[in-house]
Amino acid sequence: MNRRHLDSLTWLRAIAAIFVLISHCYKVAETQYAITDEPSYFFPIKLLDLGTFGVYLFFALSGCTLFISNRSKVNSIGSIGGFYAKRFFRIWPPFAVSLIVYLLFIEVFKELYTSEPTFWVAAQFFKEYSLVDVLHYLSLTFNLTGPKGLFIYPYWSLPVEFQYYLMLPLVMILMKFKPAFIYPVLISALLYLVYANKLIIVDRLDVFQMAFTFFGGVLLAKIYLNINIRLPLILSLFLFLIVSLIAGLIRNDIVQVPEQILFFSNKWNMFGALALISVFIALITKPIKKSNWLSRFIFNVGEISYSIYLYHMLFIGLAVLLVLHFEIYGDTPKLLFIFSFSFISSYLFSKWAFLMVEKPSMKLGKRLSNS
Repeated sequence: MNRRHLDSLTWLRAIAAIFVLISHCYKVAETQYAITDEPSYFFPIKLLDLGTFGVYLFFALSGCTLFISNRSKVNSIGSIGGFYAKRFFRIWPPFAVSLIVYLLFIEVFKELYTSEPTFWVAAQFFKEYSLVDVLHYLSLTFNLTGPKGLFIYPYWSLPVEFQYYLMLPLVMILMKFKPAFIYPVLISALLYLVYANKLIIVDRLDVFQMAFTFFGGVLLAKIYLNINIRLPLILSLFLFLIVSLIAGLIRNDIVQVPEQILFFSNKWNMFGALALISVFIALITKPIKKSNWLSRFIFNVGEISYSIYLYHMLFIGLAVLLVLHFEIYGDTPKLLFIFSFSFISSYLFSKWAFLMVEKPSMKLGKRLSNS
């Protein structure tokens, strides 16, 4: 499969990052930071407050793209080491660098922040931590050991995804045996049973609850490689808009998920199902024959989406400090400032982080996996 055929998946990764950014920007904008301030509210943006849906998209996309790109490489136990090396260097060095950045920024934020420390944006930066906590985070085991919510809230998904990477090679090797489709379903069901019955006592059970999104992505990739259905881009965009609208209506409790549909009666599981539908739509979308500036920009955002995910809270925190310092109060002025500053700064800084940290790290992982 050539790269252009995967463009739609990269675009979807960009949208997932934008959903997360919108969600966190909106969360800080709807806070009243002073007596003369007022909470921001704009319903169309509230409908796009889909941070959790965005994370589920990331999980489903990772499972899908990793299966497509590694299905011919991970064939035996001996091939697992190379896979692990590439995945470790893909996720850990950028995360470690970002953690150092936040450890420094937290001290700046504590010094300059003048509003209520219990507000959502401040609470994460005011939490006390120890060297042992830092090591737990660096080991990508803190979802199991705790404590949760240190440094920045979005970190919670990183150990979850990394632990799926650890499981994936075994599932891919099992999928060499027929029926291949059963193994992603089986691992998803087994992990969900652990979550539903609380069979293991850990700090957070996300890795068990959300496994169906990652391994569902693996299953979708397998199905895609065996079918010839392809949709025109305009139809795919329309379908994705419908799926996103449904997610937004559910997120804002405008539409209630019926209790009679068991597994999907859980709002978060429904988001996972909608994320899988979105990934499948992107998979079967025909590649566009001629790109334009918008498609190239969205592709670029998708390419740097990991750095955007890591660093957007840095610039949201800076935006709040600027709001307080320059008294950018009021519904609309505060909303516009937080969104524009956070989006532009996150994008520009993430481009730099991608070139200076992510790309060299990926090259090293690739080199080590081939040695």
